[in-house]
Amino acid sequence: MKKLLRNILNLFLISTKSFIIFNYIKNYFFYYRKKKQCKNLEQNVYLNFKTVDASEKWFTNNLYFLYKNLFNIQINKLLEIGSYEGRSALFFSFLFKNAHITCVDTWSGSDEHCNRNFELIEKNFDENTRDLKTSNKLNKFKSSSDVFFENNNEYFDFIYVDGDHSKDQVLRDLENSWKKLNKNGFLLIDDYMWWYYKDLKNNPASS
Repeated sequence: MKKLLRNILNLFLISTKSFIIFNYIKNYFFYYRKKKQCKNLEQNVYLNFKTVDASEKWFTNNLYFLYKNLFNIQINKLLEIGSYEGRSALFFSFLFKNAHITCVDTWSGSDEHCNRNFELIEKNFDENTRDLKTSNKLNKFKSSSDVFFENNNEYFDFIYVDGDHSKDQVLRDLENSWKKLNKNGFLLIDDYMWWYYKDLKNNPASS
């Protein structure tokens, strides 16, 4: 409950539109007691998953919400900005059986990543996604999202933005993604309410 109240307060402090706050509260209470469903999905998707810290469950906390809202959507080409150890890529492959996934990450971290072994994190990504790459269902691009978009000519049905979380970079990623989204495509941003920077206006929700 403390997290809910903190998020609501911070959203008010950065003058967030009221309909966004309302939808956040509504969805929070609907999915708050869905931890069992998330756990069941996690056990199905992440067999033998390699990670530097098994306690880090950032993406897996949203599994049921994503499954419930996206399971019947047809996606052929998917782009994700920010891949880390491959949790999101594996889930999207599970959810969208026919999708080809493009993963973009520097594997060097950003402001919030202190003392992280990104050589090992990238190695874990490679091992976790090996079967997808072998079956030509996944491409890996080791670069910044800015460089990727400068050289990319493809369009995507679904784009997931979860890279550098600083406000300016999030905004660039969203603007660049929007330009490369197919008609009727989906653009999803993770960590919207991520409050790493003390100045609230430097966080994603201010983008």
